[in-house]
Amino acid sequence: MLKTAIGQLLTENDSSYSLVIAVAKRARDIVKKAEEKGTSLNDKPVSLAIDEFGAHKFKVKD
Repeated sequence: MLKTAIGQLLTENDSSYSLVIAVAKRARDIVKKAEEKGTSLNDKPVSLAIDEFGAHKFKVKD
């Protein structure tokens, strides 16, 4: 997957604080789902969450 630049995400969102909160929540969801399935993650959950926001799979709600 193509790595997303943080600067790109910051310019696409009005608030950097809301972006950080949204990425953190998504990362916790990723960890929770991996634990439920009993799988291990190859990448860090925050990196996966940032990539998902960069691919526009999720949007930040104010």
